[in-house]
Amino acid sequence: MRTPGALLEELRGQRVHVVGASGAEGLALLLFLAESAGFEGVVAHDFSGDDRGFARSFRRANPAWPRAEREALLKRLRTLPVAFRLGADYLSGLEEADVVFASQNWFNYPSNLPAIPDAVARGARLLGVVDLAMDLFPGLRIGVTGSNGKSTTSAMIRHLLGDGVMQGGNDRSAQVSLQDLRDAPAGARLIWEVSNRHLRDRTVPVDVAVLTNITANHIDDHGTWEAYVAAKLRLVRGASAHAVVTVTDPESSRHVDSLAAQVWGVGRRAGADQAGSWIEDGRIRLRAPGQDPVDVAPISALKLPGEHNRTNLLSALCAAVAAGSDPQALAPRIATFGGLAGRLERVAEQGGVRWIWDIQATTAPAAEAGIRAEGEGRRLLLLVGGDDKGMDYRGMADAAAEHADAVLALPGSGTDAFLGALGDRVPVHRHDALDAALAHARSLARPGTSVLCSPGCAFFFSRFVDGGPSFARRVAAVLAS
Repeated sequence: MRTPGALLEELRGQRVHVVGASGAEGLALLLFLAESAGFEGVVAHDFSGDDRGFARSFRRANPAWPRAEREALLKRLRTLPVAFRLGADYLSGLEEADVVFASQNWFNYPSNLPAIPDAVARGARLLGVVDLAMDLFPGLRIGVTGSNGKSTTSAMIRHLLGDGVMQGGNDRSAQVSLQDLRDAPAGARLIWEVSNRHLRDRTVPVDVAVLTNITANHIDDHGTWEAYVAAKLRLVRGASAHAVVTVTDPESSRHVDSLAAQVWGVGRRAGADQAGSWIEDGRIRLRAPGQDPVDVAPISALKLPGEHNRTNLLSALCAAVAAGSDPQALAPRIATFGGLAGRLERVAEQGGVRWIWDIQATTAPAAEAGIRAEGEGRRLLLLVGGDDKGMDYRGMADAAAEHADAVLALPGSGTDAFLGALGDRVPVHRHDALDAALAHARSLARPGTSVLCSPGCAFFFSRFVDGGPSFARRVAAVLAS
């Protein structure tokens, strides 16, 4: 039996430093440690040059709250009994730390190197907000990871479980305070979206772990493919009770026999001594451990398109049942799940042409899934662009060759890698600006066409959208012109 709050008590009285004070994780840690838990002597580091720079960084990094609430949080943060070290003083005194709390992406900032690794080498303990979250929460903890699909699967689990479920983790728009986690009743349930960076150097302890898939992604964060796979596996290998694994995903299925938790296989019919969910004759079937299969609902009840979303749903159903839900009682909720903003989101439709915003597809496999999903019965004009993350673009290129009438390409190393895999199979139109690409797409579109922005590359949003009108507003302007 674990004791909620045991880690917190281990840290009390130690010299605690929080790196990345203006970020969402830094905010959560400082409000809890210095305000709620009463820790004294906490040191907060941020590479913002001064108070005004800190405020700007804070506002950018914390979009989950309305403006007034965000400003109130900034005011609370500034009045905490914390020693702030900004700008030229960034990371000063870190050599004295017993504990270093750092954001999940700390290692990608050159200013953190080698100071944080040096502190760890001297004996400091390196932790993140996820460590405290899992420690403090007294109820059932559900962790979701994977190269693709983790946000949608997390949202599906929350929708299936209904009211009263808490959610946090990688999605900055779904934040929960550490104090609320600490105050939750023992019967509460928490869903945490776990990124590869959370798992880079630690195990995240959960009761129910979901692994959606493992495909090449974020290799730059881990150095090698093998290290990336090992990071993803840490979640399911550390699960205390249940591990939900997509057994139709080649890499994930290779490691099922190494798991100590009860395995739920997703996508393939579960044998008599197995648990899992699958689709059979157009129906969702599910077998809980030691029970006979049950019929849950027709797969047509799911309104989201694409094979990937059907697999996400099967994973979510297994997790919900592992968390104590009656599988047959979940059927009505399947039909009411509406998807996520920015994932195959239909922002406009005019003259039989759909305009689809799939900005969450920043990897080639995610873009391939979006292309195949929106291409079910429709022809596409595909908008891509951004930087390469070491992707294999062959699957995305094959999907584009099958479903797209044209590709509108914005600049980037990822764009070039994708177009290299695509070859001359689809006409390509290069543009330097998003608005020009959208205007060109309108001139090419015909009834029954979808203009799909599924970039397949990193930094599309920050390079081509951020700082200007939203994608939906740009589309509306094109349609009105």
